[in-house]
Amino acid sequence: MADIIKTITDKKLFEKIFYKFFMNNPVFIRTKSGDLRITFFGYTDGLVAFRINFLKKIYGDTLVFTRNREHLIYLHLKFTERQNDNIYLFLPVRVQIISSARRENRKVLEMEGGGKKVVYVSNIISDFIIENTLALSLKQIDRIKEIIKFDLERHFEHIRIYLVNEGMSDVRMKFFMENKTPLFIANLNEQPAEKKRKMFNFYVNEIYSKDYYLQNRKNLISEISIPVLYRAKIPYGYAQVNNSTPFSESTFATLKRVAMRIDELFIKHKVFSLSEERLLVSDVSKSGLGIVFKERKFIRFFKEGCLVYFDFILPENKKASILAIVRHIALLENKIIKVGCEIKDIDALSEVNFDEFLASVNASP
Repeated sequence: MADIIKTITDKKLFEKIFYKFFMNNPVFIRTKSGDLRITFFGYTDGLVAFRINFLKKIYGDTLVFTRNREHLIYLHLKFTERQNDNIYLFLPVRVQIISSARRENRKVLEMEGGGKKVVYVSNIISDFIIENTLALSLKQIDRIKEIIKFDLERHFEHIRIYLVNEGMSDVRMKFFMENKTPLFIANLNEQPAEKKRKMFNFYVNEIYSKDYYLQNRKNLISEISIPVLYRAKIPYGYAQVNNSTPFSESTFATLKRVAMRIDELFIKHKVFSLSEERLLVSDVSKSGLGIVFKERKFIRFFKEGCLVYFDFILPENKKASILAIVRHIALLENKIIKVGCEIKDIDALSEVNFDEFLASVNASP
């Protein structure tokens, strides 16, 4: 079901909205460093007041939001003045009410020292950390590329190993960042079977037409490009080969193994260093979880909208390896930082462990 968005600009309705939605719900203000927990203070004479701690500067246009089980409410404001005791006054411009309930309620877990349901995430790495690490590891990368190319040069006329630190404008890299589907063009001069025609047409129009190297070498009629995935989850590059003869399915399978070997070599040579810090999980559901911590140094692992990989450390020495998207970062009133993550990918064994844990949590009183 699509979200229903209602925009309200009638000032006569503002007071009722503020006291209905903002009075007894957690409220956040959007800042450049994340979402900060604030407190609704009141509404009078056309101005709305919030108590805001830990914020040095307020800009003219401000966004405040809250949510309940059924609605997400955005409040667009203009800053007017700051009073004593960190009370800030704003002029309301409009309210947007989005009817978009969570798919399920998250189970709030016991905090540290509270019993058997204390769980953590560890071995954390994000897509932007991978990209930054590659940019600082050029000598190691060159050695790994040489190893791979040496194995491929006997079989293919054109070879390319591309990594995200080389830029995000590359058309193939953009494609692999959105989905992990390999590109397999057996013969550019022949229309494929109907089930493969959509991918073939996409390749011709969006990739081949923009690849000037191939445009100038019309003899190269086949291509296989396979995404390189960090632990089969985060795309950070691809392996590409082209030939002047058609490719077979067996060649396709061979290059899949090559892409896996690239990631194995990066792990073997310890190009990527994982954080072994254990960060507490505050709440969890089938589709997401919340991570909390007080030390600001841990914020370096997260950015809103980034992909993050971590091991969800469960009771009885079990774990679930998870790929998630960071949906929001909030600073709560007690200076605890909370990161909300939406689960994007989980392998089969991890899913079994994760589901067993959820079942045990839901069965708890």
